[in-house]
Amino acid sequence: MHTVVVGAGIGGLVTATLLARYGHNVTLLEQASEAGGKMGRATIDGCTFDTGPSLITMPFVLDAFFRHAGTTLQEQLQLIPIDPGCHYRWSDGSRLDIPFSAEAIPEAVGGLSPSDSAAMRRYLDHAATVYRATGNVFIFSAFEGFKEFIKPRNASLLPMLPRLRFTQSMHAMHASMFQDRRIVQLMDRFATYNGSTPYRAPATLAVIPHVEFQYGAWYPRGGVYAIAQGCERQALANGVTIRYDTAVTRIVHDGRRVSGVVTADGELISADVVVSNVDVHVTQSMLLGQSARPPRDPSMSGFIMLMSVAKQELGLQHHNVLFSDDYQREFHDIVERHTPASDMTIYLSRSAHTDPTQAPPDRENWFVLVNAPATGRRDGSWHTMRDAYAERILGRMRHFGIDPVIRAMEIRTPDDMVRMWNADRGSLYGASSNSMFSAFLRPRQRSKQFTNLWYVGGSAHPGGGVPLVATSGMLAASGILGRPFSIPS
Repeated sequence: MHTVVVGAGIGGLVTATLLARYGHNVTLLEQASEAGGKMGRATIDGCTFDTGPSLITMPFVLDAFFRHAGTTLQEQLQLIPIDPGCHYRWSDGSRLDIPFSAEAIPEAVGGLSPSDSAAMRRYLDHAATVYRATGNVFIFSAFEGFKEFIKPRNASLLPMLPRLRFTQSMHAMHASMFQDRRIVQLMDRFATYNGSTPYRAPATLAVIPHVEFQYGAWYPRGGVYAIAQGCERQALANGVTIRYDTAVTRIVHDGRRVSGVVTADGELISADVVVSNVDVHVTQSMLLGQSARPPRDPSMSGFIMLMSVAKQELGLQHHNVLFSDDYQREFHDIVERHTPASDMTIYLSRSAHTDPTQAPPDRENWFVLVNAPATGRRDGSWHTMRDAYAERILGRMRHFGIDPVIRAMEIRTPDDMVRMWNADRGSLYGASSNSMFSAFLRPRQRSKQFTNLWYVGGSAHPGGGVPLVATSGMLAASGILGRPFSIPS
């Protein structure tokens, strides 16, 4: 069978590799000049930047893929544990380092808020229970929505439903469990890992901090982009034909089945199966030419500043978060008013702290990200405000005593994410998880309308983030081939 995969993001690379390994003739088409999709890289003033994911969790998922592809994680990547996993600051001068070891986290929290140490231990136990109950259903298996609850294999999940807290928001749960507003804010932040707001996302997403705390924060030597390079190597080793600088403008279909794709230069490439690693809504509306309704509540986008800065001692770690003073207002601005937050939480990554090869000796590579509304457009709606907003972010950083000497800077807005990744409105993860029904409504791997069209990537089940996107690729390959690809944890 000939399969065409559109998009060489991690989901597309994983699917293409496994299909090729097990007998398909696979052509992978990518509009950019290199693999990775949102997992990109850039070089500015001698510094190397990961322009997408900067944190890796659940390394066992990548190991499962590489093993199914004929190699191992250890042969492809050198993962370095990041300790502390993250350095947090508040404007009142308080600070907290979250250790790599989950066992040490309650004591670390107790150093900032003694009354919350025991609460954190209870929270981690609860989050582990939720993960064990839901992981195989909501993450590591093909998902059929509400039908999952009537399947015999999931019967044990029904008595657990009250403990999963579908109907309670993350913030409400955190506010009920922790006394210190700073700890509540810290735990609320994990809703942003899939572009959601803690004030609406269900408390079931406690699985997100569990995953980071239990499995640790990791960094691949040479940069997160090394993962894309490893996936690309395995795709080529298994016989995938990769064509870069080849944009797809249309998926050909007769209303029931797809039969191939058309490229930007008019070439028709026939296919028995098509896999789209493009945003699901963009695939449906632009490539299939359907009247598809966009997600009513898209996940957040991001405003990114890539900065080469002079090296100086500021007490920062690899991963750092500078919290806003009014978290609820910040999310109200972004999610409800669709406007950039005036008082923003700032994420700052400097991978040269762990991997000196990523910057010259006299400078550092700062990746600065703030959450932004998904309001990106191809006509450049952010263009007139981007420089002023970047200065506002720098001003907020100075409030924390962080005043970098900037040698060079590149800014990326939601408009750029629309242009570079065909992301709907610049949304990073497709639809948000701002509802108890979000997991049930997220598009499945297999198209409901076209029997031989499949979706992979962050906008499809099981969601965004490197491990989940890789899982989406394995689930699609499993469905197409009719054989399982297990993911032992």
